[in-house]
Amino acid sequence: MPAKPQSERSVTRTYRTAIKLGDDFITIEETITLPIDADDQMVQQAVDLGWRIFRSQREAVEQQIAHIREQYAPATAITVRDPDAPASERQRNFIAALQQALGWSGEQLASFAQQHGYDLVSLNKGQASAFIDELKRLSDEHQRVVIAEERARYANQPITDKQRNAIASLARDLALDPDAEAQRRFQAPVAQLTNEQAATLISEWQMAQRTRDSRRSG
Repeated sequence: MPAKPQSERSVTRTYRTAIKLGDDFITIEETITLPIDADDQMVQQAVDLGWRIFRSQREAVEQQIAHIREQYAPATAITVRDPDAPASERQRNFIAALQQALGWSGEQLASFAQQHGYDLVSLNKGQASAFIDELKRLSDEHQRVVIAEERARYANQPITDKQRNAIASLARDLALDPDAEAQRRFQAPVAQLTNEQAATLISEWQMAQRTRDSRRSG
């Protein structure tokens, strides 16, 4: 198969989650795609704001979940139909989705099930529903830990050379004094900014740049 033209190639980041609604199971994805021929500022924003992108995706997914739950709005308490019947294909697919979200192997999933008194082979609907609740609780906690660790690791890193170059370029374009603006915004010169502070400054200036260009073109 011939390679895609450079303008059509891209890099994609996907955030995936799964929710349970009664006996139904829904998987939701949010994807952000960056052209592979993006300029340095676009790449810098995508790389340096990785955790913020992830957080934004997570918040967007949570909003979708809240909307879906509002639409579902069951009038009575959720019950599992035919709890003694064999686990449904949807339930097993949902378990597989949660296993993937946790990054577990089949052996890890089986071990966790055994520890909690479940036989994956003979699961009935009632057991599968309870097992899914256990996995979902663990998955949610795992996601919170991952986000917290990613944010802490990202926030405490010093400004990078690429960020300094991006700030200098944007400052020239916007006719700004970078150190004065950084001092006003974060009480520190550009050289002493953290990775997160630099990323925030770049994002704000890029927005100002787009707003200016939009007004000029209008």
